[in-house]
Amino acid sequence: MVGFVALLLTGAPAHAVEYRLLVASIFDRALTSFVSSAELYDGASGPGLDKVEQSLDAGAIDRGVIIEQRPLRSVPASIARAWGGVNVAADILRGGIDTPSWDEVRWQGKPGERSIWVVKSSGNVRPQQIVRVVLKGAGPVRLFQPFTVTNGNKVTVLQLPMPLMAFHESHGNVWDKFVAKNLDLRQGIGAVVGLSDNALFPDLVYLIVDQGDTPATFKAVITWRDRNIDREAPGGGTFIRIRYNH
Repeated sequence: MVGFVALLLTGAPAHAVEYRLLVASIFDRALTSFVSSAELYDGASGPGLDKVEQSLDAGAIDRGVIIEQRPLRSVPASIARAWGGVNVAADILRGGIDTPSWDEVRWQGKPGERSIWVVKSSGNVRPQQIVRVVLKGAGPVRLFQPFTVTNGNKVTVLQLPMPLMAFHESHGNVWDKFVAKNLDLRQGIGAVVGLSDNALFPDLVYLIVDQGDTPATFKAVITWRDRNIDREAPGGGTFIRIRYNH
């Protein structure tokens, strides 16, 4: 009887639930070849986006449109804490090697926690710019544009400068300072794009999974293009001036 009362007071221990995350990076022009103009608005869904998902599921998408140098990675525990979540130690299957198209990870997690993942290049590899992020959690697959917001208006894909992110990661408060009030996780998954301060180096993206009470599969497609870079050598000299637009 005493043990039963203690259980009521403390609550039952949280049970582990299996979650699954599938991620692919593709050229933006490949995405736009699938979808109508009406599906390119923030939050849009539609048959073209469904076809992208189905083609990746079936391994039917042309290998030439998949960017293999953008692997899905787990993050260290200290980085996960800075993002208000937990890191996950799990094997990640590689698209084109272990699976037809998607990078895939499965893990056992606690409901109510957030797991933190990152997609980034290991070096100076084209293409550099993240254009759109397609996400599927609760509900249909939807397309999102990265937005920079600081006023508490929530977006599903947030954009922050990479140096700012790195500074607040080192101080352990990037989630509290910028992300918690601006990121919409109602779908169960959101993304934060890190905008590179070097025109020649790629952006990166954090994926935040809000772990619910039941097993779930989440999907993310990140689209990329070359950054618009002009190189000039004024007066025929050797000095290079780089101008770039996002």
